Amino acid sequence: MTRLIAFLTVILLVSGSAMPQQIQDFIDCLNVIIYFSSCIGYIDGHVREPTWGCCMGVHELNRLVKQDRDAQKICQCIELIAAVDDPPFVLANIDALPSKCQTHLSFPISVKKNCSEVQ
Repeated sequence: MTRLIAFLTVILLVSGSAMPQQIQDFIDCLNVIIYFSSCIGYIDGHVREPTWGCCMGVHELNRLVKQDRDAQKICQCIELIAAVDDPPFVLANIDALPSKCQTHLSFPISVKKNCSEVQ
């Protein structure tokens, strides 16, 4: 997780003088990473069940999407996590996450999702 935050920070710094919207997008993505980080162990197959923190993070991300936050941005942030996660996400665990957390997903999670197609 530290690698991902460092990676995002470097990208922001390399982009030169960041515009206020870029900074806000960076902060939003960090929030997604924080909410979703408890799910990584389950999603990548290290643990058998999602933690309480994972499920609360999923509920919070669903709430953010309902508050007119962009599901596409959440998708892109999770895609960044997937890109640096080793081992990769387990599709069966992604599919089971909503029922395990007794919720639905208002945002997509996948290994290779085209986030530009997200509504």
